[in-house]
Order: sequence, then structure tokens, then C-alpha cells
Amino acid sequence: MPRTKSRAKTFKSVAVPFDTWKMIWSMAEKNHRSPSQQIAFLVEVADQSPLDKDVLSLYAQIKRAL
Repeated sequence: MPRTKSRAKTFKSVAVPFDTWKMIWSMAEKNHRSPSQQIAFLVEVADQSPLDKDVLSLYAQIKRAL
């Protein structure tokens, strides 16, 4: 997506279920981020893996290691 100087064209609103919003907010607070920064972070991380199953596998490995 090309970058523009207009804020209206660089940010979009998304609707998520309220329970999901609470999870995003909690995750963001733990990492000293805003909810929008947390969503951007999660999308960037997920984008590095081509398949959802790879992301889920990675998180399962991390959870087992804790």
C-alpha cells in the first residue's frame, strides 16, 4: 500500500468483538504499546510466516518452553 501524507488514507478502523478488544488492550499494556501498535506488531509477526499453522506451532513451542 503506498504511503500518503493524509492521515485518513494511512489509518483504517477495524471492528473486532469486544472480548478480542479486551485481549488486545491487555497485550498492548503488557508491552507498553497502544492497541493499534499491538495489532500492527501482531500482523507483522504473522506476516513473516506464510501459514497460520506455522504461527500456531511457534506459539505452542514458546508456551511449552515457559
